[in-house]
Formats: sequence, C-alpha cells, structure tokens
Amino acid sequence: MITLTVLVAVLVAPAMIFAASASKFAAGKAVVSQQSNNEIVVPLVVTNKANLTAMDIPLKFSEGVTLKEVNFENVRTSYFDLKIANINNEDNTVIIGLLPQMSANAKPDLEAGTGPVANLVFTVDDPTVKEINLETFETQNPGHALMFVYHKWDNGVPSQFVEYPDFDPMNVAMSTVAGPGLPHSFALSQNYPNPFNPSTEIAFDLAKNSHVTLTVFNVLGQQVSTLIDRDMEAGSHTIQWDASSVSSGVYFYRIQAGDFNATKKMMLLK
Repeated sequence: MITLTVLVAVLVAPAMIFAASASKFAAGKAVVSQQSNNEIVVPLVVTNKANLTAMDIPLKFSEGVTLKEVNFENVRTSYFDLKIANINNEDNTVIIGLLPQMSANAKPDLEAGTGPVANLVFTVDDPTVKEINLETFETQNPGHALMFVYHKWDNGVPSQFVEYPDFDPMNVAMSTVAGPGLPHSFALSQNYPNPFNPSTEIAFDLAKNSHVTLTVFNVLGQQVSTLIDRDMEAGSHTIQWDASSVSSGVYFYRIQAGDFNATKKMMLLK
C-alpha cells in the first residue's frame, strides 16, 4: 500500500536518532458496539510526554474474532491527514499508520497527553472466546515496528527522533467488556408469566448471528403461531406472545437457531 510505504519512509529518515521510551501504548476499556451486540470495540490508548508527529502500530490479534474495521471517531487523531489501517484477517494482523500532515495545510503534532488514537472493532466469531489477545510484531520490506516519531529542534535545525513505547501484550477479557455483553451459549428461557392470560414473554440467547424460527404448537402438535422467522444478531432477545385468539390449555414453544433446538411448555388460563 502506497500510503504505508510513505509512512515507513518518514519513520526511517536518516536525520533520526533513537530515544529511550517515555511513552506508553495500551488497550483501553473495551465496550460492546452500539451497532451490534456481536461487536466489541477496543480503544488503543497512547500516552505521549511530548508532541507526537507520527505513529507506526503493527498488531497481531488472537483467533476467534474478525477485525471488522479500525475507526478514528472521537479520538485524539481525528484531525490527522493520514489515518490508515491495513487489516489482514487471514494472518490476524493489522498495521496502523498515523501522520498529522500530508497536505499543504499545516496541522499540529499530537499534543502531549493521554487518550485513544484509534478504535479496533472486532466481530466475535467463536462464542467460546474468553478474551481477545493483542501483541505487537515487526515486518521487513517494508519495515514496521511499534514506534512513535517526534520533531526535535537543535539550534533552529529540525530533526526527528524515534521512541519505542512501553508495551506489554494486551488481554481484553470478555467478562470485563462494558455493556450488555454477548451470550456464551444458545439458550431458551421459561416464559414469564406462566401460567398466563392472555400474553406472556419468551426470552432466548443467541451466541452468534443466526436464522431464528420460534413457533408455538398445541398438544396435538399443530402449529398455532410463528413468532419469529428471520435472521437475528447475537445477543439476548425477548418476544411477546398474545394468546387472545386461542383457547385455554397447554402449549409448547420451540426455537430453532442454526444447530440449536429447544422446546418448553407453557399454560394459558383464561
């Protein structure tokens, strides 16, 4: 990718010197996406002690998830000219490049401070996944490594120096993700109230996106109502059945979602 090559050229400029790290790079608190219960958003947080002019962030992530996108909404680098992410879900890697100015319009370096510079949006493919692991890696031709680049002025002469930020492999535990979270398994709950008159609620959990069929049968096995027959996203769901049009008695409700099947009994008393 051309833009990544341009960033590499900036990072290996001969005027650079290398410095010990005074900065930090870490994962912020993960949250469930507002768009889907099956998506986890992991902010990447940078602490820089001086104004920062470029970042090269190569990361490898664990199995069981897909990196859907890297977005730069409501982050410290939103105004940067260059915000790129080369995602490779076959290798479970992403290389993020950030540079404030690529155009003729002057833009300031990233001021010293702490806060997110990008958001990783993961789709959870495997409902048994307990955590998302992130670690850095290095490549050659072109070369990438986790590094920050700063401008430096010596007696009016500009130069640059590279800093390798403190970094430890990141483990984002699914149990600590803020928000409603994702069910780890499929489940069908007992309706409530039960017995009922004339309506009741049926709750169920989907561990992953599935085509769901939820039907009601009488004791003769005759289908009385189809409550759901559509694709649904992973998460916890509730639907109401209004039984005003049927007579008192015992009924059964059955869910089919992928390979998951379950049936429960309920009683209507009028």
